[in-house]
Amino acid sequence: MNIGIVVEGQDDYTTYPTLIQRIRNDIERSQVRECGGKSRLKNGFLNFLREFQNPAWQIEIAVVIRDSDCHPPQPIENQLRTIFNISRLKPQFRVEFFAIPCTLESWLVSDLNAIRTVAAQRAHGGEPEHLNFQIPNAHSPADKELFSRVLSRFGLPATPAVYQEVARIANFDMIGERCSYFREFARRIRI
Repeated sequence: MNIGIVVEGQDDYTTYPTLIQRIRNDIERSQVRECGGKSRLKNGFLNFLREFQNPAWQIEIAVVIRDSDCHPPQPIENQLRTIFNISRLKPQFRVEFFAIPCTLESWLVSDLNAIRTVAAQRAHGGEPEHLNFQIPNAHSPADKELFSRVLSRFGLPATPAVYQEVARIANFDMIGERCSYFREFARRIRI
């Protein structure tokens, strides 16, 4: 299966394809496009969907992903779907819209063991003596900052490469417990 992925930014560009590949191990090729922010995604995703119609790529599903910043995802997904419907674009592949509750970091900070493992693999010292903060049981608006603080405590930079490395090994059950929308995301990717 070949997939087209439209995301907001650089961290998303490296991380979502990794997560999606783990959810669906039958993906052969991914075409990923970064929009440079929410407003650019809203105004530009149609151009990428048009581009994905390139017959050489044989795209079977395209996903458009943005953060909801802790707003309900459904209205944002509906807004993107309405823009798509008004465009009258009729690609031969299925299109899915996702508004991730809070942020991508909400998912990644759910598994401290994955972060710890990435730090060990990169030889950034041992585990910090005290994290001085707790990971809340549910996603929150502060997750992006929290993820950066956790990475910093483990001696890791908040770079797209680190995001991707955490995504490669993060425990999906832990992510789903902290953010139930992840289970919906995985279900819709598998269809």
